[in-house]
Amino acid sequence: MVNREQPARAPVAPTGDVPVIVHLVWSDGDEEWRPARAVRWTRTHVMVGWRPDGPPATPPAEQWVWLRAADVMRSVSWLVRPDRTPAPRSRA
Repeated sequence: MVNREQPARAPVAPTGDVPVIVHLVWSDGDEEWRPARAVRWTRTHVMVGWRPDGPPATPPAEQWVWLRAADVMRSVSWLVRPDRTPAPRSRA
């Protein structure tokens, strides 16, 4: 994951347990939004945990990573990222 980023100073104890939605950017350029839990945070970064996709019989272990606060949201009000919204088609 290319958008992980450890803050210079991070809390060592959990700050809370808040359901969030995280923006993940993979090394191949793919991006996705996933449900996660925020457990530690600073003014600029958030430590989140989520479960990657896997077989239901043996769910994979939770993944933990620090992300910039801009990549972590409590809710979204759009279905397509604003900067990727297609232009309206003209009707001829």
